[in-house]
Amino acid sequence: MFIRKSVFIVALLLPLVALAQLEVNSFFGDHMVLQRGQSVPVWGQADPGEEVTVRFRDASVTTQAGEDGKWMLKLPRQSVGEVAPLRILSGDEEVVLEDVLVGEVWLCSGQSNMEWPVEKSVNAEKEIAAADYPSIRLFDIPRRFSPTPLERIEGKWEICSPETVPEFSAVAYYFGRELRGELDVPIGLVSSAWGGTPAEAWTPLDTLKSRPEYKGIVAEYRRMTQLLADNPGLGERLQKEYDAFMEQVNSLGESPPVPEESCFDPDSPIDGAQFVEPGIDFFSETDGMVQVRTLFALDQEQAKRKGARIRLGQIDNFDTTWINGVKVGRTASEVDDPRLHYRDYEIPDGILKPGRNVVLIQIVDTYKNAQFGKDIDHPEIRWPGGDVLALPDRWEMKVVVDAGPRPETLDRKAKNTGSYLYNGMIAPLLPAAFRGAIWYQGESNAGRAVQYRILFPDMIRSWRENWNRGDFPFYFVQLANYRKRNPEPEEHGWAELREAQRQTLSLPNTGMAVAIDIGDAKDIHPRNKQDVGKRLALWALSGTYDFTEPGGFLSRIPLIGGLFRKPITCSGPLFREAMVEDGQIRLRFDHVDGGLRARDGGELKGFAIAEEGGPFKWAEARLDGDEVVVSHPEMDAPKVVRYAWATNPEAMLVNAAGLPASPFRTDTRPLTTEE
Repeated sequence: MFIRKSVFIVALLLPLVALAQLEVNSFFGDHMVLQRGQSVPVWGQADPGEEVTVRFRDASVTTQAGEDGKWMLKLPRQSVGEVAPLRILSGDEEVVLEDVLVGEVWLCSGQSNMEWPVEKSVNAEKEIAAADYPSIRLFDIPRRFSPTPLERIEGKWEICSPETVPEFSAVAYYFGRELRGELDVPIGLVSSAWGGTPAEAWTPLDTLKSRPEYKGIVAEYRRMTQLLADNPGLGERLQKEYDAFMEQVNSLGESPPVPEESCFDPDSPIDGAQFVEPGIDFFSETDGMVQVRTLFALDQEQAKRKGARIRLGQIDNFDTTWINGVKVGRTASEVDDPRLHYRDYEIPDGILKPGRNVVLIQIVDTYKNAQFGKDIDHPEIRWPGGDVLALPDRWEMKVVVDAGPRPETLDRKAKNTGSYLYNGMIAPLLPAAFRGAIWYQGESNAGRAVQYRILFPDMIRSWRENWNRGDFPFYFVQLANYRKRNPEPEEHGWAELREAQRQTLSLPNTGMAVAIDIGDAKDIHPRNKQDVGKRLALWALSGTYDFTEPGGFLSRIPLIGGLFRKPITCSGPLFREAMVEDGQIRLRFDHVDGGLRARDGGELKGFAIAEEGGPFKWAEARLDGDEVVVSHPEMDAPKVVRYAWATNPEAMLVNAAGLPASPFRTDTRPLTTEE
């Protein structure tokens, strides 16, 4: 199971590279990569007033520690070359960092989809076995929050190998692997990510204080900071409460009690039962154990047929399932993330009977919102050959154990607090030399997309200002498709968040990897991180490194071929403008790059159209050269268009490189996340 250790640090005294008076910041270590082509800040601690010299290859730079003992200097620009030690000297003391390379260094940050490890990505076993890249170096920053900016971090540089890569960020690794393959230089990847966190947690406090739109975030920062100041040892106490609660609840899943016999009697109603539906949340404010039960009728032929199965979809979290008093299935902690595990249990022959049958599911919920039958149309009985009996939509529900709400650990309370993760996991990296940053986040802000339109750009600007390196490259991932597909055009906070991300492209030197075609309807953490990393790398290769690709047979001619190469395709189509004309709407795009087409040669779907103030309906869409023309047979005067505007849209528009178009809208109607 993928577990990240969380640490709360307020003090600045963390383990350093050296234990003597001469210290270099713990970001520097054996096997690290220094950013090529930039002056490289190196900093640390020494005796006040002492001279400190840093040597690397032929460069030697000296400075003097201040009255507080802090020192910082900058090595001159370095080029890719042989490995060398980095030496820090002061008086009789010396710190030597071995196996230091020069290459390209990238900061990789965000929430769980950036944190998601290689070992849980697609084809993990094969990918890990092939991850023998001595010139790729990995630095994983532990989870840490703080009310004030920290100066040092834990962590160490490691050489990329099958032993070190499994728990490292998959997106970061696949991004770095692409760069290494194309640039043929050492790559340093610094992962600083924490699942389930909003953008404001990664934003400096000064930035949050600068706008009235963030007053609620700042108020929560002050409340949390005061809580920590008034309650020494709060983290340890909350953790003990949490551990005791989880032990109690998990024990229900591991050793579930057997229901009373009356529960399996179709003529015996459950006392005090409420009625619930499959796929709908219930038991929403507390945790514990519930029973849900329904009846279904079979004829003689159905009852005697062999090979029947019961399909219940996803259940949150653990379950034990009985039919007519016989246990037919159980899913508990032996399954990695039981919430996402589809229940499809074999029904032993002879269990089903003519007439009324009883199915009872005992559900252990460990964090709010119990649910069963998720992401299927109906729980069902299925026989070989495809015969199906849909189970009823009306189920009795009874609470067996009400354990109360799950206690919050200090991590869960504080990780969402404005600036706390910036202080703990970004500020300690200042002023380290990076080429740029990649970012995968947004799920935790999806209910506040209107605010995100200003918050996300503000966060990017603040990082750039604090690094004081101009508009360094910042490439990010747009939210992937997720959840059950709606058959009709819909309003959704995820669609609105994607629009806020697309609008962030107005900032200079940014790029967006569109992932609307590689998500997973059943999982907020899609396993295909390879394509995510590759699409981010395309932006870097194009926007940062001016990489080119062959542009036809002339580009292959020796000596002059370089004159005929073309810029690399880094993006799918991005909406530019809409023209209303003669009962239809013509759409134009940037990043057409070789022409528009429907993905996999299919039908051009995903466009919705509306008249002024009217409802959106699915549009007829056709290609006209490098433009898309949309219309609707029942609309004489359509005015606005939306594309892929849903949590899990049917998005078919791509360019010749196969890169998907970003979702967009041409209307300015109020959004569901308007405050």
